[in-house]
Amino acid sequence: MPTPATQPTKPPLPKIRNPRTRARMRRDVIWQIALPLGLFTLLMIVLAVLVVLPVGANSRSALADVSLTFLIIPTAIVGLVIFALLAALCFGMVYVLRELPYLFKRAQDIVALAADQVKRASKRAAEVVLSTQSFAAGASKTADNLRSTFNGRLK
Repeated sequence: MPTPATQPTKPPLPKIRNPRTRARMRRDVIWQIALPLGLFTLLMIVLAVLVVLPVGANSRSALADVSLTFLIIPTAIVGLVIFALLAALCFGMVYVLRELPYLFKRAQDIVALAADQVKRASKRAAEVVLSTQSFAAGASKTADNLRSTFNGRLK
């Protein structure tokens, strides 16, 4: 008979979802995601059809086409500049994310060394001040004892 330690373990059972909550979530997905997305798609298709229809073909002229081209050129140039900036930003982020952990570790080590040096220097300065104060206190106490000895009073 196998011991409990050697028995194979059963995989955990799948979680049972609450059917009411699941139905409510599906209804919310339909109303909040699918319906607005479908309406927007339908609106875009209708607008595309209206743009393509040759309703205003008689009123168009060659000068209107040339003017539209001249309006598109600056927009395309600005779009290209923005695209180049975004591409450079993406490339820069990839480079920075690759290099920064090493640089942050170096900066952390340098700050730790600086903190250690400051701690040592402040400890030395504090020792000098404390030793000077303790020497002054000791000398003052000795002087008070000598005075009290010669005056006949003990404190």
